[in-house]
Amino acid sequence: EIYTLSLHDALPISPSFKLSYYNEYKSYLRMTSFVNLFGEKLTSKNGEVNTVEALADKVVGIYFSAHWCPPCRSFTPELVQRYELLKSAGKNFEVVFVSSDSDVNGFNEYYGEMPWLALPYSDRDRKGTLSSKFKVSGIPTLIILDENAAVITKDGRSQVDGDKEGANFPWTPPEVRNIIGTEFINKDYQTCSFDSMKGKYLLMYFSAHWCPPCKAFTPKLVDLYKTLKDKKVDFEIIFASSDKNEEQFKEYYGEMPWLAIPFADRARKAALSQKFGVTGIPCLVVLDPELNVVNPNARLRAASDPQGEEFPWGPKALIALDEDPSNINEFTSIFFVKGSMPDNEADVIKDELKKLGEESLEKAKETKEEQDFMYFYSDDRDGRVSSQLLRAMAQDGGDEPLLSLINIPGGGQFYVSTEKPIKKEHIQKMIDDFGKGKLDMSTLD
Repeated sequence: EIYTLSLHDALPISPSFKLSYYNEYKSYLRMTSFVNLFGEKLTSKNGEVNTVEALADKVVGIYFSAHWCPPCRSFTPELVQRYELLKSAGKNFEVVFVSSDSDVNGFNEYYGEMPWLALPYSDRDRKGTLSSKFKVSGIPTLIILDENAAVITKDGRSQVDGDKEGANFPWTPPEVRNIIGTEFINKDYQTCSFDSMKGKYLLMYFSAHWCPPCKAFTPKLVDLYKTLKDKKVDFEIIFASSDKNEEQFKEYYGEMPWLAIPFADRARKAALSQKFGVTGIPCLVVLDPELNVVNPNARLRAASDPQGEEFPWGPKALIALDEDPSNINEFTSIFFVKGSMPDNEADVIKDELKKLGEESLEKAKETKEEQDFMYFYSDDRDGRVSSQLLRAMAQDGGDEPLLSLINIPGGGQFYVSTEKPIKKEHIQKMIDDFGKGKLDMSTLD
């Protein structure tokens, strides 16, 4: 109990005092979250400000942007307009600019156009940490946090862009159940209700007739669908079309045995694409019976599992990179290459990686946040994906085992452990040193 005092038995504590102390403690925890993100001080138009005071009880937008980026230069005036509109309406909103400018002069010139706060340009390490934490793979990116520093949406740019009057502030994304709709069509173009799918896993298939990878994957998905249905697996697939017109939709849907969102309902398809962060097709989003996301894109897992033995393709603690590289671009990752290491020694390393991966998954489940790290391995250096990654790290050639940390969302950085021979305890040490900023990171070619 956080309000317990050393004189608890001798000094009666009133309920109102306990509640007051508890609320103050919650406020303290809330504000330390912002300090952990941005540090003790932020830059303002009038000089340095205290982070806690500047962001107290505020919805905070983290704006990743740069002077040299044309889309950023286009979006910034829109964000300024929305910011000033919300501030004039008395909304508890603040923005912190996190610069990707190449030098301080570019930062100063660009920040001169902005009315909000900024991360000090000199704090490049924290900028990299923020980019990594929020999986920033391109700019402009606007992350919206609530007053407790929890993520409201990572797609603030689209939300702001589509809300000219700021009426939807703080842009809380709708629940899946509120946008998935109530009616779908089957092969005979008859209406099917959502109620008929309650209690089932749902696979949202974002695809299009004109897309070559989609055309290659769809027949495999059809075979997998029939296999799972024969096994009496309780699931359904819903096609969400990106075709250019209804004629193309009908031709393509003719190849599919599952349900579909009516092509005319473009708004529903767009809302679902935005909700699930669909940026490319084909994309296969797996939802559990409660409509929680099991896998944001199970395309590769499904394609490599023709018998559906691993359905519903939930997150794995340790991933074979060459079989499923889909998340290495989105997460800070540990990557182990077995190379010439004896099998029994490599198994010890893999077991440790799997243990750490399981702990990371459990932590993400408890906190309802994304994993802090993903864990990958490859048994040799010649895999389709691992060979490309090793080449980008200038580590191709030879057959030595390798242990590395890959931080693609943090600017395409990596570190190769110099510990020889590789031991399981080196993994946690590398992770700890990364968290402390002690690793000498290089940049992928």
